Amino acid sequence: MGTGKEQSIKITASSGLSEAEIEKLVRDAEAHAEDDKRRKELIEARNQADSMIYSVEKNIKEFGDKVDAAEKTKIEEAISKTKKAMEGDDAQAIKKAQDELMNVSHKLAEAMYAKTAGGQGGPGAGDGAQQQGASGQASGKKDDDVVDADFEEVK
Repeated sequence: MGTGKEQSIKITASSGLSEAEIEKLVRDAEAHAEDDKRRKELIEARNQADSMIYSVEKNIKEFGDKVDAAEKTKIEEAISKTKKAMEGDDAQAIKKAQDELMNVSHKLAEAMYAKTAGGQGGPGAGDGAQQQGASGQASGKKDDDVVDADFEEVK
């Protein structure tokens, strides 16, 4: 005020699009919303199937010797069928192949759980081991190397 000078700032849109162009883009987006939805479903189905294939292949490498050869062959066939379905553009076919792979791989999962629960004393023993691990201590087992300590965070 003392100098008599004035400052002002004016903010304007710099996108360069007119209202008509913006409306056209909005209409195009609405018109292709269904295509976008189908494409999203396809991508999600492929990602889920890929994840399942990876985990089943990993489990076959680890526990494949616990399953008989016929079951292992069925699992491998289901994996190849799922991979083949992933190459296409049909989300339903991918989901169907993924479901078949899941059903066939149950024998492998049973072998995995049998191995982890084998020394625990039967079915349901794996849950107890998980609960003991989550609590930090197993009942009846002492860890002599545990040291309680106080600490102070210095900033």
